[in-house]
Amino acid sequence: MNRKDKTRLAGIYITLATLFSSCATTSYMGDQLPASTQVDVYYAEKDVAKKYKVIGHIYTSTAVNANKVKEAILTKAKAVGADGVIILGIKTTGGGNEVETVQQADAIKYTKE
Repeated sequence: MNRKDKTRLAGIYITLATLFSSCATTSYMGDQLPASTQVDVYYAEKDVAKKYKVIGHIYTSTAVNANKVKEAILTKAKAVGADGVIILGIKTTGGGNEVETVQQADAIKYTKE
């Protein structure tokens, strides 16, 4: 293997290592409120005892481990001012070579009424 091939191979290894160890990619669609410091986590709507409204939807890539996915969801929820998140499950979209798997969550804000 010549020097050029070794350099190319090293670049591939670095790219793969970066992809597998990187943070989860997170998208959000919804209202932006002042940031919150505490976010409650629920896994079913029926578990939320307080009255609430959904302020937005969080989508996080599942290309990393479950703990990083949950951490990314909570970080985004705090940034958008949510009081809690309801983890909805995993959704796969696309087809062929363009398949994407994301963890979905609703960002919620508790209401007084």
